[in-house]
Amino acid sequence: MHQQPTKLPERNLDVLRAIAVLCVLADHVAIAATAPGNVAWGWVGRAGVLIFFVHTALVLMGSLERSGGSRAGWIERFYIRRALRIYPLAIAAIFFVLVLRIPPHTPHIGLLEPYHAPDADTVLANLLLAQNVVAGRDVIGVLWTLPIEVQMYVALPLCFLVARRGMRGVLVLIAAGMLGAIAFRAELPIPGLWRLTMLEFVPCFLGGVLAYALLRKRLAKRIPGGLWLVAIGILLAAFAVARASYESLLPQWAFCLSLGLVIPFVREIPQSRLARAGHVLAKYSYGIYLLHIPALWLAFVPFGGAPHAVQWVLFAFFVCALPWAAYHLVERPGIRAGQRLVHQPLPAATPVGAP
Repeated sequence: MHQQPTKLPERNLDVLRAIAVLCVLADHVAIAATAPGNVAWGWVGRAGVLIFFVHTALVLMGSLERSGGSRAGWIERFYIRRALRIYPLAIAAIFFVLVLRIPPHTPHIGLLEPYHAPDADTVLANLLLAQNVVAGRDVIGVLWTLPIEVQMYVALPLCFLVARRGMRGVLVLIAAGMLGAIAFRAELPIPGLWRLTMLEFVPCFLGGVLAYALLRKRLAKRIPGGLWLVAIGILLAAFAVARASYESLLPQWAFCLSLGLVIPFVREIPQSRLARAGHVLAKYSYGIYLLHIPALWLAFVPFGGAPHAVQWVLFAFFVCALPWAAYHLVERPGIRAGQRLVHQPLPAATPVGAP
């Protein structure tokens, strides 16, 4: 018997994605506003990145299902859509910072960081989103996550096929992912293993695959939608307990897998101001993610002599205007081009985003 399409909690996922980008933004705003060397908010930014990984994996499971996992060419269609979803805006952002000579890292208010132009090989690695496999530096600091996501796409169709068959295979995937990550961290003498930095985060993406497998079971939603923010807050608080070692494997895995377990059991929030705000932030989140560091630089370096209040107003303007323009001029056309190439209409579901 043909199973009905898996229903994703779209409004909940919009809010989740909005929280992810706000966490990353809060981390870098805190860096800009404090003395160099401050890492007190580092765990918040890492939590935002981890939420992105879980969210992306879950939403892409739904995208793969909609594209028809049994029809010919479904994997090719998936990769075409993803390439046109991620690369155009990443490339545009890279050229934007190169032309304006914006340093890759968050500026500190009142301090001027010298700009070191990247060489041609570094630029090419960034344009291909392959910095990690050649040990290249990031032209924009936040670009470190995109190669990991792009490389995870290689495994996502397999993850989809496994998740479609049931929970047992997903648990095997999680165990295998953990072993691969441990092998990477142990620096085993395997040629080229150092290039596979994405191995550390495979269990994090599998949090989204776990959520998808549970959603397919159509389990009873026991947690009211009104507690969705509370549930996310509890997970963030638990992650904060490990903030001194937030880059360690176990806290990251526990956070992502716990999030994957929670998502299927929370009822979808109703249409509300929260849902609408979450949708808007989710829509522009990729641009906010890529362009908030350039926005900080534009506000605090060229206008370094202005009062601080004026600088913050300028930052608020740039962090809204740049993603808005990026979405409508680059991101949205890329999404539409991908849909036209695979002859698939635009879904009304949650935007499939990056990172």
